[in-house]
Amino acid sequence: MRTIILASCVLALTVVHADAQCLGDFNGDGKVTIDELITAVNNSLSNCQLSGPRFVDNGDGTVTDKKTGLMWEKKTAMVVGSFVDCSTTMCSDPHDVGNAYKWTASGTAPDGVLFTDFLAKLNNGASTDGTAITGCFAGHCDWRLPTVSELQTIVDPIQGLCGGGSGRCINPTFGPTQSGLYWSATTLAGNPSLAWLVDFNDGSLSVDGETFRFYARAVRNAP
Repeated sequence: MRTIILASCVLALTVVHADAQCLGDFNGDGKVTIDELITAVNNSLSNCQLSGPRFVDNGDGTVTDKKTGLMWEKKTAMVVGSFVDCSTTMCSDPHDVGNAYKWTASGTAPDGVLFTDFLAKLNNGASTDGTAITGCFAGHCDWRLPTVSELQTIVDPIQGLCGGGSGRCINPTFGPTQSGLYWSATTLAGNPSLAWLVDFNDGSLSVDGETFRFYARAVRNAP
């Protein structure tokens, strides 16, 4: 009888352990760490239905993605399809959809006009009292270039050519978007002179030299 009870206990422990693994014990050690718990919750939320639209126009030139929590720059102005090389031409408005930028000026460092002009204009705040900062885009001074994974999250498979129609593969809430490549902050592993890009014409990924000129859209972690 004692042997049977022991076997039952072992079986019960095995079942409980399997349930825990489903909840977040990804390394199978019978414990759930904070990182494992966060991953489990995020995995669950990724399948949740959002109330209302996913992308919210904030009315200040920004768009918030309720699914990822990221805040994106909304493009304006210039005719879609136009191309302005901001390495040789003064690009006074960083939101112009036709602006194209170099990732680097020196070969591999993030010192091209993409960073020194585009992002610099968005984050060029000033302080009169040493505390409050004004002058940054939409009141935020932490705009950056998205990672390639972040940039992929706003490719919309039901929009434009990706959805069997015409136009860009992105929600129209983002404003005008070029049919072309957009820079990410992610460089190619093993070759820092190349960076990843996303093509909003068909949603594809590619890598190219950082001295070439492509489009850009800024992002920040909200709120």
